[in-house]
Amino acid sequence: MRLLNCQLQNVRLHGELELAFSPRLTLIGGPNESGKSTLVEALHRALFLRASATGAPVEALQSRLHMGQPVVQLGFEAKGDTWTLRKRFSGTTGQVTLQAESSGRALTGPAAEDVLAELLGVGEIVGSRQAGTVLPSRWAHLWVRQGLSGDDLLATGKSNYDFDQLRLQLERSGGAAVQQSALDQRVEQRLEVALAENFTSRGTKKNSPLYVREEALKAAQLRMARALDQLTDYETASEELADLCEQLERLQAQELPALVERQKRLQEGAEQAGRLDVAIALARKELEPITLRDDTARQALQQLDGLQADIKQLQTKLVDLEARAAGAEGREAELVAAQGQHRQSLDALSQQRQTLELRQQLLQRLVERTSTAESLGRLGTELEKLRKDAAQRQTLDQQLTGLPSLSKPDLQQLRQLEQQLRDARTRQQAMAAGVKLLRADQPVRLDGQPLQVGEEQRLSTVFQLQVGDGVVLEIAPGGGQALEDLERTVKTAAEDLTTRLAALSVANVAAAEELLEQRTALEQQLAALASAAPADLGQLERQKEALEQRLSELDGELEELAETRQALEQEQPLPQALSELKALQQQIGATSRHTGAALNAAERDLEAARSALQNFQQQRLSETSQLEVVRAELADRQRRLEQQIQQDGDRDGLAARLTELTQARQRAEAQLSQLQADRAALGSQDPEREQQRLQEQVDGLTRRQGELLDQRGAAKQRCDSISNADPFAAVEQARLQLETAEADHRQLVRLTEAHQLLQQLFQEAQADLSSRYSEPLARAIGDYLQPLVPNGQVARLGYDQSKGFLGLQLRRGQEFYDFEALSGGMREQLAAALRLSMADVLKDAHDGCLPLVFDDAFTNSDPERIDLVKRMLGTAVERGLQVILLTCDPASYGSFADAVVDLGAGGR
Repeated sequence: MRLLNCQLQNVRLHGELELAFSPRLTLIGGPNESGKSTLVEALHRALFLRASATGAPVEALQSRLHMGQPVVQLGFEAKGDTWTLRKRFSGTTGQVTLQAESSGRALTGPAAEDVLAELLGVGEIVGSRQAGTVLPSRWAHLWVRQGLSGDDLLATGKSNYDFDQLRLQLERSGGAAVQQSALDQRVEQRLEVALAENFTSRGTKKNSPLYVREEALKAAQLRMARALDQLTDYETASEELADLCEQLERLQAQELPALVERQKRLQEGAEQAGRLDVAIALARKELEPITLRDDTARQALQQLDGLQADIKQLQTKLVDLEARAAGAEGREAELVAAQGQHRQSLDALSQQRQTLELRQQLLQRLVERTSTAESLGRLGTELEKLRKDAAQRQTLDQQLTGLPSLSKPDLQQLRQLEQQLRDARTRQQAMAAGVKLLRADQPVRLDGQPLQVGEEQRLSTVFQLQVGDGVVLEIAPGGGQALEDLERTVKTAAEDLTTRLAALSVANVAAAEELLEQRTALEQQLAALASAAPADLGQLERQKEALEQRLSELDGELEELAETRQALEQEQPLPQALSELKALQQQIGATSRHTGAALNAAERDLEAARSALQNFQQQRLSETSQLEVVRAELADRQRRLEQQIQQDGDRDGLAARLTELTQARQRAEAQLSQLQADRAALGSQDPEREQQRLQEQVDGLTRRQGELLDQRGAAKQRCDSISNADPFAAVEQARLQLETAEADHRQLVRLTEAHQLLQQLFQEAQADLSSRYSEPLARAIGDYLQPLVPNGQVARLGYDQSKGFLGLQLRRGQEFYDFEALSGGMREQLAAALRLSMADVLKDAHDGCLPLVFDDAFTNSDPERIDLVKRMLGTAVERGLQVILLTCDPASYGSFADAVVDLGAGGR
């Protein structure tokens, strides 16, 4: 298929647009929003979308600037004939005509759409329902949409390119080492037909044999469930009837007779209970004096034991206090001596610390004096340097004043003017007419100048061509008014640029850039000098005077510390260098800190000794008082013990009397407990109330008996009604039908699973030949990218029978990188080479030609990238492909294209 021409009417911003396509490479240029993508979308809709379609794809063609419905007319070659396709997109009233030039055959309506699908090699022209899903994948491998040039076509799956035809062409052209045999094709088709009989992409196919058997299995399972439910109801009703009969029998034979017997026993026990109540009252009166005597004896024994324990404890404590009082005087003398030793150590450390502090003051003054002297020297050097810098700044100011004024915005305006002039000249050259003399038998002159054989010139203005003496031609380049506008634009841009350059006294933009660099360098030097110099030299002079004054003060302070200095010099010579003085200062400081720490420790030790002595003295007074208290308490306990023994007797006699009282109490309590047990055995202490309660239970059981008789009758009737249908036989019949349905379904499932397994094995066997499909396509990609990777294998990809081609990679250096790991530019070039290679393989199935459309796919201004794109597209054209390139930068490709259309310069 080859595109020849097209006409658009009322398609978005195009009211009327007519253009012809080159059979080789056509360049369509124009800025953004000039209608380039709209043109390609209109061609796409005309080829693959029905004229009667509705929805978003048709609404996208509607124009808000021009009245009327969108109309697209397209001329193309296919199947050995030239065709004219015209579609008017107006919803259900849309119109389509398809006419063949050689035969004059004209088709309209659905017949035209069917023939168009056959010419394009697709199953059908897409309608409204498929527009959202199928339409985007049509022509996807031949149309690089705007913004998608860096996408991997293989990552979207084989539905986005003509996979079956691509594989077939690889086999036919010998690209695949082993072709699929006719028997393999029949096996694959038979498997697909067998599986398609029962399955669709969404699951089991409706009304298929598998679907029918699945429905029969579900019906058999439902009948089986119902039969089991009926049998369960029968068994439940039978169990309920048996349970009711059991309850009724238990009520009549056991529960009612037992209640009557209890009523009888209750009447007999009422008389015996009265006699036991009298005996219990008498036993309680006999127990009271025994309990009182027992408690009194037990309390007296406990008091006696408590006094004896207190006496023993106080005697032990008295012995301990007397022993501690005996050694208290010696311990106090030791604590007084320890306190005196700590005080002497503290005095010595205090004297040492005072000496170290004086030495620290001396070294501090020496360090400060040495540092001040060094600072005074550095300040003098800095003052001298600043005076030199001031003279240098004055010189740089004079040089900067002598240069013309130029800023970065001014230079940016010059670059913009130069770019505008370059763009205008490029568009002028793109629209210029070319004249080349191939051969001549008489003189040929161009605007009066001889034109030599083989000489080529491109002219953008009207010129005269003279052949011999009798033929003079006036030739005007294409573009009309647009060319004149370009000439004026070139002239105006050149004049503006010359005026700006003359104002700066420079010859060109490069000289202006050098001038700006020179000014910038001088300004940076001035800024560096300004940042390095203080604002006021007088301030530094004052600092110098202050340092000299401080140096004099330090000398006076050192005179006051002369004795300390003399004592320190007797121990060691004083250094003169600042670093050594600081080191000595740090050493004495460390010693002073250690002495201070020892002094603090000595103070803490002295305070601890003083506190220990005070605590010991307080404890000694407390123990003396406590000793007197213990002696008084011991005498009191011994007196109370003697009084209790005189009153109650000794402990052995008191313990024997308590044993006799306890035994008598236990016998009386046992007799009372036995009487209470006998009384409790007779039942409730309220016979009348118990008699009433038993009568209520008898009445309740009588009513329950009537209810059970009614329920037994209802359950008997329910069992009889269910048993008439023989639920056991119904279950057996349903089970037989279920087993038959399961066997039929299992047989068909095994058959379909066998088909699926066979298809999987068949596809795996075909997948083993993946390299025989992927390697030829990879070599084809390498042919287009040979300038990018000159030596060795360039690209690599995989093949899967179910997923198609996948895993596109490009070699960079010695390694292969996945598509997503490449840079944006590399992805664009690799994606373009893949599409060109696919089209190269598929062109034999489309009359040896396929149209490739690149919509703003190559917008990079890198000359090397542009050169690679030109070589790739040139190779595609040489191999018979038709390329349509849409770009916002026509200047980079204008001289390379066979036909150029500028939508931004009146090309609509």
